[in-house]
Amino acid sequence: MVNKRIHAERRASAGIEFVAEELGLGIKCCEVALSSASAATWDRKIKDAQRAHDIAQRFVHRFRISGHEAERINHRILHLRTLLEELK
Repeated sequence: MVNKRIHAERRASAGIEFVAEELGLGIKCCEVALSSASAATWDRKIKDAQRAHDIAQRFVHRFRISGHEAERINHRILHLRTLLEELK
């Protein structure tokens, strides 16, 4: 019983990190787009950032997130949304 709970906690932790990494990737793509003089790079990075946002949104609700982690994830989601809005 304890092993199942530990396994579930580890899986949830890995899932939360996956979501956080996707959000970080999206934020980085936005930063690259903002600093790029190339229209092709701009378009590609915005699409990549939007894809990362969509993936994070799809998976974030699958995990129980503690208060601190929820705050961190929500902050990143808000930051990425803000950057995407600026780029539109």
